[in-house]
Formats: sequence, C-alpha cells, structure tokens
Amino acid sequence: MPLPRLTALGGVRELPLIPMAHISSFPMRTVLLLGLLLGTSSGAQQAPRRVAVLPFQAISGDVPGRAGPRVTQRLATEVRGVEGLELAEPSATEPPPDPLTQARAAVKEAEARRQKRDFAGADASIGQALDAYATVAMSLPNGNELADAYSLRAAIRYSQGRDEEAARALTFALTLVPGRVPPLASTSALFARTVERTHTALREQPRGTVRFVSVPPGVPVTLEGQPVENTPVRVVDVPPGGHLWRAVLPSGESVGGIVETVSGKEVEVKVQPTGEGSEATLAAALAGNRLDSAAVDAAKAAGQTLRAEFVVFGTVSRTSTGLALDVFVLAPDAKAPRRLPRIALDTDLLDAGPPLRELASTLAARGSQAGDPVTLPATPSPGAGPAARPSQVKYPVEDKPLNVPKPVVAPTPDRAPLAPRKPLIRP
Repeated sequence: MPLPRLTALGGVRELPLIPMAHISSFPMRTVLLLGLLLGTSSGAQQAPRRVAVLPFQAISGDVPGRAGPRVTQRLATEVRGVEGLELAEPSATEPPPDPLTQARAAVKEAEARRQKRDFAGADASIGQALDAYATVAMSLPNGNELADAYSLRAAIRYSQGRDEEAARALTFALTLVPGRVPPLASTSALFARTVERTHTALREQPRGTVRFVSVPPGVPVTLEGQPVENTPVRVVDVPPGGHLWRAVLPSGESVGGIVETVSGKEVEVKVQPTGEGSEATLAAALAGNRLDSAAVDAAKAAGQTLRAEFVVFGTVSRTSTGLALDVFVLAPDAKAPRRLPRIALDTDLLDAGPPLRELASTLAARGSQAGDPVTLPATPSPGAGPAARPSQVKYPVEDKPLNVPKPVVAPTPDRAPLAPRKPLIRP
C-alpha cells in the first residue's frame, strides 16, 4: 500500500504508515496518562503553612524562672515535627561586639591620654567607656569597676577645670560602692583630700527615695548588691548619687542599670524586658497582661520580618494547680488575634508535650482561623490575681566612715642640712 503524501510549504513529505493496532491503543494510553496526572494532582499535598512562634511571657514574678522561654522552645519543636507546618525562624547573624570588652579598652585609652595630658581625648574615651558599661551593668559582679571609671572621669574633669561636673562623677564613684575608697585617691594628695571632702558633704545631705516597679510585678531587686523586697517597692533613705540595681525577670533575663537619686526627691525605676523593635513592644505588653492595638501591630511586624503566614504568641500565668497557657494566633491581614482554648500545665512542664503537640496539630489543620475572635483591648490571662501592694524598706547598706589612705611620699634624705653660703666679697 503506498504511503500517503502531504503537501506543505516545504514541498511534498511522505508520512509512514501507522499500523491499526497502534492507532487503536492511543486512546487507552491517553486515558491512563490523564488518570495518572489527575491522581497525582489530587494526592499532592499543599505547601506547609509558615508559622512564627513568638516568645511567651510570664505575667507575674511567681511564675517559675524561664517558664516562658521553655514553653516557646517546646512549642517550636512541636511545630517542626508536625506535618503541614513550617517554622519561621530568624536568619543567623553575627553576634555584636562585647560591650564590656569595649568599655575596658576605652578605660585604658582614657588612662593613657590622661598621662599624656590629653584631657579632652581622655574625657571622650571615658565617656565611651561609661556608655558601654551602662549596657552591661547587670552583668558586672559588683560596682567596683564602674566606680573606678567614674573616679577617673572626676580626675580628668578636675584637670580641665570642670569642678562641678567632676564632683558629680566623684559622688557616683563613692555611692556606687559605699565605704570603698577609689584607688586614684592613693596617687594624689590633692585628690585624696577631695575624696574626703566629697564624702563628708554626702553624709550631710538629705537622702532620697527610689521606687521600683516592674513588668511583670513581683520581681526581686537588688541595690548595691543587697536584696530588697519584690516589686513594687520603695527604698527610702538612699544617699544622693548613683546606685547600681539589678533584677532577674521570670524569663531568666537579667536587667539592671544605674539610678541617680536626688536629695529629698523620689525617682522611679521601671523594671521590664529589654530590647528594641516589635518583639520588645509585644513582650512588654504581654508581660503586663495587656493586649491592645499597639501589641497587635508589633506582632504583625514581627511576623512580616520572619515572612510568616501567621504568628502564635501568648502568656504564662500561675494558678492554684500549676500553670496556665493562654495562646493567640494572628494573621497579617487580621485586625485582632484569635484566642485558643487555655492549656493547663504543671509547674515543671513535665506534661507539656501532649497538649503542645495537639496545639501544633490544630494550627496545621486550621491555621490562622483556629480559636475564637478577640475584641481589643483584651486581657491575655483573665482572672489573674490582684495587683501587688507596694512595700517599703530602708536603704540596705550601712553608712560607714571613709578611711582615705595617705598618698605615698618619697622619704626625706637622712643627711645634715647644708651650711649657709657666705656672701661673695668683692676684693
């Protein structure tokens, strides 16, 4: 049988003869191929939901230490293990320079410039050191190092003729570590007398008050390394000057700094989570058991930074039987979050695995539509105990006299005095 001919622009082409058995098999192959494709499409899984687990916050100081971070880590682990979810995590970044190392290097530079009588450069260096110390005050073992930096600033500014500013710096050096004499006092008789005069003036001035409040409340505070009552607390009879305070939040985060008291006045120190940006704003709101539009906007911003489809956050509170976990889920386009059912946990989080695993499964199934809508402003942990009443204590450090050592003076040579010279007589 001759082959069929096909006329085209390129000329005449001959097509091969296809057997009928092959032709009859095409429809079946097509059906099988389509069925395979459709079966693959129907069985294909949806892309996993990308969720960010933001830090849970304790709302009171009686919550066991680091309960919030531990719950956050446990829930993140469950999210990683459940099918249908992908944990949104921040990208790895290089750690910032150590402020304490920078502060100590700046102190050495200030000392070197002071020896060269470059007082302007020395003052700039010691200023950089004190700025760096302020960021790590909570991690210093005591106030000695900080007090020495302030006494160095005092010596530099006395050399510049800035006596009033120098006196303030020296006051800080004496009040940060009460009863301790700055080492610089042993290097100069004039500076030693100045230290004695400043300390005497301090003892004669009226004292002030420091009031500590915290978010969350019930946080233990130390002043000059000595414990005072839990927040909120008023500390009275505090000498005017600088004082080093520290506190450890329920999250395990150490905070602290220098508070300056003024004679006859009360100053307030607010103890709260540190940091900047959206996560810090959200953390402060949750720790205060508050959820408003500003906190919601902060949660959205944190989720956008992590490129998450929705975020999960919440609070940890103390109950009569253990701990309570209040969880919220928020989509980027939602005006308010949704509240999931409260989760009861033991204080040691030994039984936290199953309920957190169930929570992760709920998030995988329903995403940002899980839970019930919330009307703002809202209280994350309803039924929390009443606000703690402020207590009052006296300044915990005893006032002691200051024994300033006398500077070492070179011994006088042991020899007879020279006889007076005879006047010259002109011959």
